[in-house]
Amino acid sequence: MSQLEQLKDQVVNHPQVKAAQSWYEALQARDQLIVRGVAVFVALALVFLMVYAPLIKEQRQLENKLERAVASYNRIADNAHKFGGAAGTSSGPILSVVTQQARKSGILLSRYEQDGKGLRVWLEKVAFDEAIEWLENLQSSNGIRVSQINIDRKENPGWVDIRATLTP
Repeated sequence: MSQLEQLKDQVVNHPQVKAAQSWYEALQARDQLIVRGVAVFVALALVFLMVYAPLIKEQRQLENKLERAVASYNRIADNAHKFGGAAGTSSGPILSVVTQQARKSGILLSRYEQDGKGLRVWLEKVAFDEAIEWLENLQSSNGIRVSQINIDRKENPGWVDIRATLTP
């Protein structure tokens, strides 16, 4: 006889279990139905309290932790320029920074013009990957962002014409 069968026999033959079975069998059919309904409700309540309630509590704690982390990140990003970071400001007038970075990256600006505080640039027949890398470097190292962009593909795969508006 396995341990599970032995445990089952011990529970079934326990005096209090036998008394509960006798009590249940002595009830009328309607009362037995009510007892079964209450037992199902209690079982569901226990499952909820033991499984779902801790999961819901953990989710709320993680949501609060995420909100605090995002708020902290936003405070740091907003104040990075105060501590010598490049996230909030560029290191000079936008035109000079953009042209200098383009030269370093081997990007040829076909045309450019000032647009208030921003700068509109045209790139013709450039490799898409190189142009996107240059735009990402402008943002990460100088805080210059692309506020508007239009990309037209060329006949050769991987080559594009780009018109973009850059803002500090």
